[in-house]
Amino acid sequence: MFSRSTDDNDRAGFAVRIADFVASRIGGLSSMAFRSPMVRPRRRPSHVLLAAVLLASASGCLGPNALRSTRMKYNEAIRATNDEQLLMNIVRLRYADSPVLIDLPSITSQFEMAGTASFLGGRGNQYPGVANIGTGELVARDSPTLSFRPREGKEVARSLLTPLSAELFSVVNAGANFEQLMLTTIDDINDVPNAPQAALMVSKVPDDNAEYLRGIRLLADLYHRKAIELRIGEQEDETNASDPITPEGLGGDDLLNAAEKGYVYRHKGQGQYSLLKRDKGLVLKVRPEYIQSPEMLEAARIFKLRPGLSGYRVKSDLAENALEASRTLDEGEETIYLHMRSILQIMIFLSKGVCVPEVHVEGEVAPNTPGPEGRPFDWTRVTAGNFFVRSSKHRPRHAEVAVHYRDHWFFIPENDVNSRSILAILEILVSLEDAEARTGGPLLTIPVGG
Repeated sequence: MFSRSTDDNDRAGFAVRIADFVASRIGGLSSMAFRSPMVRPRRRPSHVLLAAVLLASASGCLGPNALRSTRMKYNEAIRATNDEQLLMNIVRLRYADSPVLIDLPSITSQFEMAGTASFLGGRGNQYPGVANIGTGELVARDSPTLSFRPREGKEVARSLLTPLSAELFSVVNAGANFEQLMLTTIDDINDVPNAPQAALMVSKVPDDNAEYLRGIRLLADLYHRKAIELRIGEQEDETNASDPITPEGLGGDDLLNAAEKGYVYRHKGQGQYSLLKRDKGLVLKVRPEYIQSPEMLEAARIFKLRPGLSGYRVKSDLAENALEASRTLDEGEETIYLHMRSILQIMIFLSKGVCVPEVHVEGEVAPNTPGPEGRPFDWTRVTAGNFFVRSSKHRPRHAEVAVHYRDHWFFIPENDVNSRSILAILEILVSLEDAEARTGGPLLTIPVGG
């Protein structure tokens, strides 16, 4: 026991400071509830007891506060590291190095809080006066567990090497940039090339996509003016029509059975009908007042489309029966055939937009393509205006995303909105492919002690 002495006020002040600290941490309890023992010594035990109760019950308040203070931090950390991983792999591919993707399928975080308080007081036996001493302890711990899953084997082949589907262009209606999507995901439209050599890891000859860029920019301008739209609609496959059928050969059961299985009978003239397959697919619709507009006619010329139509079917070159489809090039196409790229080809194409440091060009550390004048060909022109990654020997300032590779920094500045948006499109495409190809794989689980 401690008697009242010159140290009495220090000890009591220490106890009060502990109580004030605890009260401020668990909800802003006014420190006026704990006064100096020199003022009201008889009520102090109840005050310290109240502090002990509040400490013991503090864990019930931790959950909501922990959620508010940590969820968005995890959200931002995941977004930043996903961008860094994508940019790192794009830079690696520019150097003809292997890309590596490590997913973070789950984060488990446990929050724990414990508090204790004690009080000793009374009259001493050896010295006159009243002794008061209080102790308190507040412990909080955050213990996250991170589960990493590297992509490997068939999963990599499926998610990175499989060409995308033409139907993905329906995401344009969800806000994706039309021009950027057409630039990054397509190798050619109706055999009009989009610099296919740029989708090779080591390109041997220079390539160009000026005509292709002109065409998609015309379509993008029409799209932004609401002159054209992409939507999922019903299509009838004329290429696989049945032989002509006379009305006498058709019965009510035939019509019902055809409708149930997705077929329809269409009149072909001269009293004959054909059975056509009806299915849903992507359609490019043109508003009537823009069908004969100079922009639409020029886009139709570039991509070898039949002018004057109110709509065109959109199909992948890899779609079923695409090679067997009739393609009347003298009159123009009624179908827009897209040669789609895979995720890996998209990343290789974007890697051509990386500015390689001069020392790596001279030392042939990165693959170079001889240009017309004998100098290395500048591949950044194929992605110019849409995607560009800068390089610097020193860590950049005001970078939205930056990675350190081969003793240099590669980065996208905060004010480069086009490059940032393409990185966001790529992240969406990778997520879509990952969702389709995801299977149970090995997990690397790392508990992080708090």
